[in-house]
Amino acid sequence: MTTAARSNQTTSMSAPGDALQVSARMSVFLAEELLPLMAGLWPASSNLLDCNARGVALAWGSLLKGFNAQQIREAVLQLGEDADRQFAPRPAEVRGVILRNNPVPRAAPVGRQVSLRVCEMEAEVRVFLRDRAVPADSLAWELKQVLAEKVRQGATITGGGISLLKELPVSE
Repeated sequence: MTTAARSNQTTSMSAPGDALQVSARMSVFLAEELLPLMAGLWPASSNLLDCNARGVALAWGSLLKGFNAQQIREAVLQLGEDADRQFAPRPAEVRGVILRNNPVPRAAPVGRQVSLRVCEMEAEVRVFLRDRAVPADSLAWELKQVLAEKVRQGATITGGGISLLKELPVSE
């Protein structure tokens, strides 16, 4: 049984040189609860989840950063209700379910700031829900749409790379 001494510790779950880190609490949640839950819901994926636990934990920990264990658990259980599903979901699918269950407010009060990363995540989820894949060109187009919506709603976009995106035309 793995235990975490402190919740503010981070555990490097990657090879030397990789910058990916997952909090100790997230590591414990992934190892002791999420991976066994997914192996139970999708037995066809149990060998993959077991033999590649480190890679699965890295992918889930990095892609679902910012979501709490309850949100992740609920999304996985919701995906587990699909009787036709044979294999465990990808982290992007779980993120999409979480965002669908906990939508970002659509109307921004005047002066509200929204980070570019939030807009990127929203665009990625929209493309994923539509296409089940996230090609770069579709993501770039959808990101322009999301940015235009946020600006129309009165939000200020913060973060790097905005100057490049302003030059791209946005079709409405």
